Amino acid sequence: MQRSKRRPRDADGTRRLFICNHDGCGKSFSRSEHLHRHEKNHTDGNATCPRCRAHFKRQDLLERHMSRHKQKDEEAGGEGTGTLNTRKRMWKDHDGRIVQKKPVGHQQSPNGTGLVAPFANQVEGPISPPVSSHNSDLLSENDPAHTAFTSDHSIIPDYSLSAGQFDSQGPSGYWLPPETSQPRSTASPYLDINYDEVFQPDTASSFNMPYTTQINYDWLFSLDNNFSGSAVSQTPYVPTASLEPYSCGMQQPRPMGLVQTDPSPEVRQYDSSTTESPIPSMASLEYTQSRGSTHITTSRSVSEGATLSLSPPAKRCSPEGPRSNAEVEFERPLAALQPPNRLPFLDGFAYTQILETIKAARPLAPNGSLLDINHPLLSHPSLQSYCDLYFTRFNSAYPLIHQPTFEPCQKESLLLLSIILLGATYSEKEAHQLAVCIHDVIRPAIFSHASFNAKPDLWMLQTILLVECFGKSRAGQKQHDMSHLFHGMLINLIRRSDCQSVRPMRPHSDDCRRELMDDRGWRQWVEAEEKKRLALLCFMWDTQHAVLFCQSLCMSAFELRLPLPCNQALWEAPTAGEWSRLSLSTTPEPMYLLALKSYIMHDVHRVPHLNGLSRIIVFHGLMSIFWDMRRRDQTSLGVISSRGGRWQTRLGAAYQAWKVDFDSFCVRLSDLTYAEMRNGTVPENAKVELDVWRAAYVAVYHAAHVLLHSEFLDIQIFAGARHILGRSVQRADFIRSEKVVKRWAASHAAQGPENAEDSADAASASWHAAQLLQSASQTLVDFDSMGLFHVPWCLYLATLTIWTFHHTGAKGLGSEDDSELVWDAQAEMRAIVDSMVEAGIAGLPEIQGLRRTGGLVWVMAEVLSKVRWGIVHAGVTVLKGLVPWRLIGQFDDTSV
Repeated sequence: MQRSKRRPRDADGTRRLFICNHDGCGKSFSRSEHLHRHEKNHTDGNATCPRCRAHFKRQDLLERHMSRHKQKDEEAGGEGTGTLNTRKRMWKDHDGRIVQKKPVGHQQSPNGTGLVAPFANQVEGPISPPVSSHNSDLLSENDPAHTAFTSDHSIIPDYSLSAGQFDSQGPSGYWLPPETSQPRSTASPYLDINYDEVFQPDTASSFNMPYTTQINYDWLFSLDNNFSGSAVSQTPYVPTASLEPYSCGMQQPRPMGLVQTDPSPEVRQYDSSTTESPIPSMASLEYTQSRGSTHITTSRSVSEGATLSLSPPAKRCSPEGPRSNAEVEFERPLAALQPPNRLPFLDGFAYTQILETIKAARPLAPNGSLLDINHPLLSHPSLQSYCDLYFTRFNSAYPLIHQPTFEPCQKESLLLLSIILLGATYSEKEAHQLAVCIHDVIRPAIFSHASFNAKPDLWMLQTILLVECFGKSRAGQKQHDMSHLFHGMLINLIRRSDCQSVRPMRPHSDDCRRELMDDRGWRQWVEAEEKKRLALLCFMWDTQHAVLFCQSLCMSAFELRLPLPCNQALWEAPTAGEWSRLSLSTTPEPMYLLALKSYIMHDVHRVPHLNGLSRIIVFHGLMSIFWDMRRRDQTSLGVISSRGGRWQTRLGAAYQAWKVDFDSFCVRLSDLTYAEMRNGTVPENAKVELDVWRAAYVAVYHAAHVLLHSEFLDIQIFAGARHILGRSVQRADFIRSEKVVKRWAASHAAQGPENAEDSADAASASWHAAQLLQSASQTLVDFDSMGLFHVPWCLYLATLTIWTFHHTGAKGLGSEDDSELVWDAQAEMRAIVDSMVEAGIAGLPEIQGLRRTGGLVWVMAEVLSKVRWGIVHAGVTVLKGLVPWRLIGQFDDTSV
């Protein structure tokens, strides 16, 4: 290639340019050395990294790459121990060829001599779903992604995720180092994903909106189950020699078989009111060939004589099937396993710091005057009681803060204040009102703090999340709207941290135990686990608001490149020694994305050893997929068939598979709870707590089904909501929603082969709504969900759905002897709910419009009016508008 000649100056005196003569290029430069450097981009180059085989066309790029290797080595503590994730698209294999995929072979040592572990077995930081190796615009008819989503069109062409949030950050102690990773032949297949680590970054995409791509769904819906031929066994990787001294009489789990069996009667008896149809087979979903029986397998319980203990937690080992819970550990989802010796104590210094923070914010009291810090509700005992309520009520249901290591005197006052404000919402009404007043002025103090920056500390992220949680779920409409405005900022900050990819490290052998059982190693693990839980809980709440409240989804399930939360016993270990001991008898936590995929794929290799919190987060992942797929349908501009169809069927089957596993888990956990109650190790209300927790998340399950088969925004507008998502409803909005709702309610009347999947939408949604209300009324005393935020809104959602179903199909009140007055609202509610559940989805069209809804609507309006949540109160207004006051029979009965 000849260098271009220097041109004379232009007439306007600008400097002459050096132009590249390569065909199709034409780039120009002001200096000849710049052109010389650029021309190397048009050659193959000879700059290859001796460690990872990444290939560069220029030497300076290789030097920069090697300096990053060196930096990672220093962070990991030694030469050759660091892990560098690179987005390179060129590699040189061992035959000297330039290839597009990272070669699988032997890696050279850092000094360029000798061979070390194979590339395929290296653990390289945060996981990433694979890049599609084919053009996603040209999906074959046998491609699972094609058959999963569409009837006759390819889904939207591939776009790319922003990758900056997946980079490895933070101390190396939060990651599993390469030398501690297990080969795929011996490790559980759920601890890592076999994929091509290269993925496509999109630096232009907004941090405030997840941008899932075709390649993400190619991986999620693919038939690659992440199992190599030698890694089929689900036996967790726990060294036998290490377990013997610490087994405490526990039976070791056996490998899970691959033969499916029928569900145990135990599962079916847990909730006899739930009669669900069998899960559709693989063949019925048309994304793979027939794979035999479609029955969901659950395991039988062990004998009642099993030895139970709280430390380590009691475990139930049972004959395993592919879909069973191989082992269930005792846990209390709404309380601590054992009462702590003491709750975090606010000493004089911490109390003074909190008061100074409140004084500097200058909040107004409920009466409008400047709040006096000498107010009785701000006394030292009062603040201590609010702090206690936070840890006993909020943190037990949403375990975000690690209580054993939480020392108030060492924490920032803003974090302490956010904890106290949330705790106050569980106290009397006056304390709750005062907390709202302080909450309204706390954000300026957060934003003006020196630690508020683009990469804030963990405590700052926790503070912002707790303040947002208060505003969205424990206050009024004003606070909800303000929290919603700043929600995108929180997601942005989380993405800039390592919370979405952190990998906590804990002992797994005697050698590691000796190294990590000290207090420092324990606290490093605690910080990493808190980061993980912050990302997962933020994702859970983001998904709830997006799906249940029809808002925008800001976090994607594909961003969570981390393991699921550890079990409750390990989380609540009071000392480093106890934590280290429990670590040896606790299996590694499975990767979140693999657990999610196993339900999407109806995988016979269902992820084992999921605790209660992990199961809830996995289900929210399924809900997140629903929201994203519906968004794709709404924004496809005709690229996707408007009928949608198969992805709804497949997600509905995934929901149902999750429910079967969840019921099986709850049955076993209930057995363990009864055993602990007989032993006197837990209080008598432990079983009540478990039932409430189960009912609360079964409500989410049924609500997810309702939303899968309906447009709840239109239902709210049709029912009379005047404001939706902060915007006033206009006449045109009502007219449009009325048409949508009436078409939905009459969907069963338009059955045909072309819309068979949509014909039962109204019946399916209404049946699940009735199931939700029946379960809640039978389990929750006065519909009290013990502070779980989502339950009141789920009750409102179900009530509106049932009202709409019957109102749009009204066929009269019956005979002339029937009175339109509601004399017994409770009895009328039970009658309509029970009749709908008994009729089933197929029978609901026959009774549509024949049942009166006044009693149901009035009872739920009365129940929800007692909830301290402004958003729910707006729903109560809608409900009360559906039943005229004159129809509620509250006349004196003189006959008694």
